[in-house]
Amino acid sequence: MFEKFIHQTPFFRFVLPLILGIVFKIQFPELHVPFLFITAAIFIIILMLHIGKQTRNYLTNRIWGVFIFAFIFSTGMGLSQLKQNKQFYFQDKEYTFIASITQKPEEKENSVKAILKMEAYKDSVNWIQNNSNLLLYFEKDSASAALEPGDQLLIRAYINEIKHSGNPYAFNYKNYLKYQEIYSQVYVKAGSYKIIARNQGSPILLASHQLREKLLQVYKKYQITDNEFAVLSALTLGYKNELTPELKESFSASGAMHVLAVSGLHVGIIFIVLTKLLFFLNRYKRGKFIQSTIIIAALFFYAGLTGFSNSVIRASIMFSFISVGNMFVRRISIYNSLSAAAFCMLLYNPYSLMNVGFQLSFIAVISIVFFQPKIYSIITPKTRFGDYVWQLIAVAIAAQIGTFPLTLYYFNQFPLYFILSNILIIPIVSIIIYGAITLFVFSFSSSVAAIISKIVVFFTKLLNWNVAFIEQLPYAKLDHIILDQVQVIILFGFILTVTFFIISRRSIFFKQSCYFLLFLAIYNVGNYINLSKKSYFVVHQIPKSTALHFIDGNKSQVYANLNADDSTQNIEYNILPLWMNQKIKNKSINELSYQKSFNYFQHKNLRIAQIGNNKLQNFKTANKLKVNYLILSNNTELNIQDLQDYFDFEQVIFDSSNSYYKISRWKKECDDLKIKSYSISDQGAYVKYL
Repeated sequence: MFEKFIHQTPFFRFVLPLILGIVFKIQFPELHVPFLFITAAIFIIILMLHIGKQTRNYLTNRIWGVFIFAFIFSTGMGLSQLKQNKQFYFQDKEYTFIASITQKPEEKENSVKAILKMEAYKDSVNWIQNNSNLLLYFEKDSASAALEPGDQLLIRAYINEIKHSGNPYAFNYKNYLKYQEIYSQVYVKAGSYKIIARNQGSPILLASHQLREKLLQVYKKYQITDNEFAVLSALTLGYKNELTPELKESFSASGAMHVLAVSGLHVGIIFIVLTKLLFFLNRYKRGKFIQSTIIIAALFFYAGLTGFSNSVIRASIMFSFISVGNMFVRRISIYNSLSAAAFCMLLYNPYSLMNVGFQLSFIAVISIVFFQPKIYSIITPKTRFGDYVWQLIAVAIAAQIGTFPLTLYYFNQFPLYFILSNILIIPIVSIIIYGAITLFVFSFSSSVAAIISKIVVFFTKLLNWNVAFIEQLPYAKLDHIILDQVQVIILFGFILTVTFFIISRRSIFFKQSCYFLLFLAIYNVGNYINLSKKSYFVVHQIPKSTALHFIDGNKSQVYANLNADDSTQNIEYNILPLWMNQKIKNKSINELSYQKSFNYFQHKNLRIAQIGNNKLQNFKTANKLKVNYLILSNNTELNIQDLQDYFDFEQVIFDSSNSYYKISRWKKECDDLKIKSYSISDQGAYVKYL
């Protein structure tokens, strides 16, 4: 059965080793490819020349397959290494540079966020070409709010490497940006830049951006505003800058977040509409060729219009293969189309594999294609409406079967009413998409467009109302669910063995699925026992804050400076991932007192002194106080050498409540005195296991 699947899905034989090669290189970045890559390529060429047209026996075919696998595996490694070789890190200092905005800037509360492509930077004398991507935050004013993609800027500002906070189990923003090839960030003050040119960069991207802006203006022209505009622009054009955190949370909790990500549903509707509109071309000799050309061009035009998201590219490539297959009147394997789409995308950008949208979109479609017919065949509704509803339910269940391990791993929550969500929301979304297309077509006629816009607004309001209704239902979602990578692998192993059992009806696969459940239970029990024995100390990295964290089993005590109104909430937000992963039940956040000369803590055999004021001279002792760590906070004016008169310490830790200038001065003192030091702001959170 599996060999038959491989025979019918030739691209799967290419995409699997490509994925494995990419993953291997990402996991082991220190390994270098050129020798392996070149050797494999030459060997395959020689093998092809020797074998030629000779008849191949079973063994020869297997050897041939192994070498092809090795070659594509090496190709995956080589592509990943090319990306790694392009990494460029600037020194943390002020630069003068020229860069162009590549995406629509996003207004934040106090800044304007933008992605820029650098073109050149200036050293002491010369301009040096550089094509690094930069994450910029402009000081918010009327000038920065008016910036557009294609604007070329001359900027004078500090460029800093993006750093991970190091807080245990916290989201690794540095890694997230790395797979978008962004390694540096810049904060640009008003007046530190000027526009030197317009409409720079890719003409295709600029044209798609300008067209999207015109279509967004159509919505505004016909008084589509507020939440309706935010949802409609995200739903149809992939423009998400207007979505509020509340809206995103509402769609996520109701299990409808996927409709805001322009995806296969949208591309499929466009494909169906164009196929029906262009049906008359099938009558002509070259009609099918013209039809396929128009459809493929339209799909990729729409992909550009929505920002070339992974889900739209995947769907566009897949439907392109279907369209080409229809042109030659051939039966299309959806699995082969998906494999081809993944293969093309990964050849272009191997880092796409690490994109959450890429992973979820492919797994969701594969799961729907395989499981939906099986689920649908369980019940035979007697009415057309019942059949339609059952189809929606079958699709919803099928999609969740494949994606729930990744959903739990990445988002730590699971929407319980996803079936209700799909029944109520998918039909409305389809109407909205058809309505939006019609609105754009008739936008030249104010009277007709005004009527259509009212219909679109009505259904968008209905969509938002349904989402809010589902979100407010009791137990709308399971929250704070934590899965690690091992648990995700075990769950996918269980899903795959169940899938093989459904295909082959062989009992061995059923037994293996039971073994995976047993492994999961054993792993969870072992993990729980291990967590209950853990004891460690953490100094968290929270900007402008001190946070000392003592963990012993499922008990946690945090000591922090809580002088701001939102400081408790901020501290809890940064520590929550650790609490969730460690299954902490007994937890507290306590305020640090600065009435004394210093705060003293003892955790197991660890002794810690924390100083956040200048009162140490009031402390009198005949002998030095022996501690393991001395933690300096709040830019205290004490010198390191003075501290040696009061404490016998192993290491000094500068927490993130101190300024860059103060930490730099202390670090120099420590280097001169040959004292171990650790900067939370520079090196991330400090974790000591006991």
